[in-house]
Amino acid sequence: MSLSFSVCQGLIYGVSITGYIFLLMVTTSPRIWGYQDYPKRVKEKVPPQTKRERTLALILSMPFLIFTFSFPIYSVYALKSQLGGTITVIDAFLHLLILMFFCSFGDLVLLDWLLISKITPNFVIIPGSEAEDYKDFSHHYWSHLRAAAIMVIVSAIIAVLVVLMF
Repeated sequence: MSLSFSVCQGLIYGVSITGYIFLLMVTTSPRIWGYQDYPKRVKEKVPPQTKRERTLALILSMPFLIFTFSFPIYSVYALKSQLGGTITVIDAFLHLLILMFFCSFGDLVLLDWLLISKITPNFVIIPGSEAEDYKDFSHHYWSHLRAAAIMVIVSAIIAVLVVLMF
């Protein structure tokens, strides 16, 4: 496996994902992009999402979801090409874990911890809640920890499928 290639691809992936989420944060309401991810403490203070907000959140998440799932597959193929046309399952798996690390790092550290929990600008606060409601970082931490287990499983599945099928 080419570590420098994987790190470069991971940076592209992490910056793209984090950047897209950040653009959604500054251009739309937190009721659209953040409602589902915010802690119970916040959700108890504000009304539930409207059908329009849920629909808009779904529409805005589509490019994100397409990129989130297609880039890792593309990236494994690119690594395979970089390695001369052959790749092992373990190389593909490790490559995917590096991609997932950069993606998770950007979201967890830059957006969830620094921006939402520490700085807490007005554009992340759902009307009806207060900045203090966002200071508990543990909600984000535990969510990412649960997601990490899923990322390992998804990475293993993608690695096996890409190596064995193509």
